[in-house]
Amino acid sequence: MMMRALALSLALALASAGPASARRQPPPAVIPTEETQKARDLYKVGRYPDAVLAAKAALNKNERYTPAMLVMAKSYYKLHKYEWMKKLWEMMQANGASSAEKAEIYQLLAFLEVDAKNVPGAIILFKQAADAKPDDAILWNNLGAQYLAAKNYQDATPVLERASQLQPGFAKAHLNLGDAYRGLKQHEKAQEEYQKALQLFPNYADAVFNLGILYLDADKMPNMDLFAKENAAIQYFQRYKQMMGGTLPPSDPAEGYIAEAQDKMKKEEKRLDRMKKQQEREAARAAKKAADDAKKAAAAGGQPMPPPGAMPAPPAPPAPPPAARPAPPAPPPGPPVLQ
Repeated sequence: MMMRALALSLALALASAGPASARRQPPPAVIPTEETQKARDLYKVGRYPDAVLAAKAALNKNERYTPAMLVMAKSYYKLHKYEWMKKLWEMMQANGASSAEKAEIYQLLAFLEVDAKNVPGAIILFKQAADAKPDDAILWNNLGAQYLAAKNYQDATPVLERASQLQPGFAKAHLNLGDAYRGLKQHEKAQEEYQKALQLFPNYADAVFNLGILYLDADKMPNMDLFAKENAAIQYFQRYKQMMGGTLPPSDPAEGYIAEAQDKMKKEEKRLDRMKKQQEREAARAAKKAADDAKKAAAAGGQPMPPPGAMPAPPAPPAPPPAARPAPPAPPPGPPVLQ
């Protein structure tokens, strides 16, 4: 009886312990949600060193937690510690960063290329960011802005159209899209996008300035002669100066563009004056020639001379032969002759 009880106890113990080859599972990973959120909050208010410390506290609990790595990388970017940011990027890739996290880092790396004036490199990285997070209007707008910097208006247009469609209330996307249309000389579409930006943000000085550029540079605008077009440009530049007020730097080109528009109108006035005088000269020459021709005709016998190039009149048909005249009547008989 005792042996049977011992065997039963041993069997229960083995069953609870599992197979002999099974190993003990590690505890579940800690998710440092609180520390990471604190790091995000500190980052948002610009306390970047404190955000780094909060992110480190999160990583002390879970060294593979990529959301905390992302906050730390962004904070290092703001602190201009780019090598540390890039090291964290390597760690994030090794630990399976999400597409959204990759998009944010690609954008930071792209900004470094922008600062280095490497537009082609920035375009590649912004495109990777937008591909990683295709529903983010800001990423598409930033990519479009780099195409504009490269004067690649053809590629900029669909990218910026997508940004404005994803976020219709994004005034900057409409402004940039207007620039792309202006680069393609689609002036009416450009004007429409600038006006949309102003509807969203009535004090958007850049939109007013770009409207001035549109009217200044366009060869022609619908239902406008040159004077109306240049006057519209001047009005927009003056409005822009008023909006900027005391913040307008001395190097701002608005005043120079106003002078350029005024100069275009002066040149057009001179051109029209020359054209008018030319027409008057041509009319005077034509009148003189007509008078000279009339004098020559009068001197030639009063018959007006045919104008140059006129066909000569056909010769008159020969006169018909005169009709036969009747013979004269015989004279009356004279007096008889005396024998």
